[in-house]
Amino acid sequence: MKKDKESLQMLEMAEKELKGKKEYALEAYMYFVYGKNYNSLGLHEQAIKCFDTAFVLAHKIKDRKEKEKRLYSIYDWKRNSFEYLGLMDSVYSNERKCMKSPTPMLFITIAERHFKLNNIDSAEFYINKANELLTTRQIPIEGKANVLRAFGKLNIEKKNYNKALNYLFSSLNITSKAQLGKGTLESYKLIAEAYNGLNFPEQESEYLAKYSALNDSLQREENVGINMVIKRMHKEQADKEKRYSSVLLYVILSIVFLGSIIVYFVFKFSRSRERIKDAMINEKVKESENLKRKLTTTYEELIMLAKRSDPSFMIKFRDSHSDFYDCLISKYPDLNPNDLRLCAFLKLDLSNKQISDYDHISIRTAESKKYRLRKKLKLSRDIDLYKWIQNF
Repeated sequence: MKKDKESLQMLEMAEKELKGKKEYALEAYMYFVYGKNYNSLGLHEQAIKCFDTAFVLAHKIKDRKEKEKRLYSIYDWKRNSFEYLGLMDSVYSNERKCMKSPTPMLFITIAERHFKLNNIDSAEFYINKANELLTTRQIPIEGKANVLRAFGKLNIEKKNYNKALNYLFSSLNITSKAQLGKGTLESYKLIAEAYNGLNFPEQESEYLAKYSALNDSLQREENVGINMVIKRMHKEQADKEKRYSSVLLYVILSIVFLGSIIVYFVFKFSRSRERIKDAMINEKVKESENLKRKLTTTYEELIMLAKRSDPSFMIKFRDSHSDFYDCLISKYPDLNPNDLRLCAFLKLDLSNKQISDYDHISIRTAESKKYRLRKKLKLSRDIDLYKWIQNF
C-alpha cells in the first residue's frame, strides 16, 4: 500500500510532464498503472475507466509487440476489476483475450471460481496450468508466490494439511521478503485454516492474530491511498468547474453580442444544468443502494459464518464492526473470546434460540451466558442488554 501511495505521487508528476506531448506508449503505461493502483485500493470503477483510457492510447502505439504486450496487460487487469464488480460476461470476454498470453494469476483466478463451486479437480487442473507457466516463461517472483499459495489452498481442500503448510510457508517467505502485503495476508489466513484442520488451536490463533494485525495495517495504508485519490478527483472536479466557468463567461458574452439567439442559449444552458443535477442525484441514489447491498451482504455473510461455527466469524465481525469491537475491548479488557462472541451475536440481534443453535448449547445455557456477561459489564437488571449492546 505504501508503494501505491508513492506510485500515485509519481504518476501525478508524470502526468504533468506528458501533458500535450503525444507520447502514446508512455501515456498508455501511465494510465495502466493508475488503473492498477485503483484496483489495489478497491476502486474498481475508477480502475476500469483508467484501463479504458490506456486501451485507447495503446492502440496508437506503432511498435506491434509493445502494443500487444500493453493490451494483454490491460485485458488481464480489467478482468480482475470486472470480477470484483460481479460483471461476469465482461470477465469471460477479457479472459478469452488474455489466453493468448496468459499469466499464472489468470489460471489461479479461474481455479478460485471452481473452488467456490467445490469442483476441486477442475481447480487443480488450472493451478497446474499456472505452475507450468513458471517453467516455460519468465514470471515475476510474485507469480511464483501466488502459485505456491494456490497449491496450499488446494491441499487444504484435500485435507492434506501438512503438505498445504509447506506450500504456504514457501509462499509466505517470498511475499514477506518482497513486501507483498496482500499475498502475505492471504497466506496468514490459509495457514490458520490448515492449523485448524490439524487441530492445533495455539498455532491457529497465532496466525489469525497476525492476519488481523496485518489486515488493520493494510486498511490504514489503503485509506491513505484512497484519500490521495479523492484529492485528485476533487482537483479534477475543480479544473472542470474552472473550465465550465470559462465556457459560461463566453456564453454570457456571446448572449450580449448575439441578442437574437439569447433564448436558445438560456434554454440550452438550463437543460444542461438539469441533466447534470439529474446525473448527480442518480449517482447518489446508486451509491446509497450499493451501500445498502453491501451492509446486507456483510450481515448475511456473518450469519452464515456463525451457523457454521467458522473461526473466521470474529475476524469478519471485527472488520465490519471495528468501532464497536475496539471500544468494547478497550472499556472491558477482561472479556474473554466467548464473551466477545456473545456480544457479536447480540450486536447482530440474534435471539436466544439462534444463539443456542449456533453455539450448540441449550437455551438455558445461552441465558446463563447472557447473565454472566451482564455481570461482567456491570449492568443493572432494569437495563435491556440487547438495547445496551445496540447503542454501545
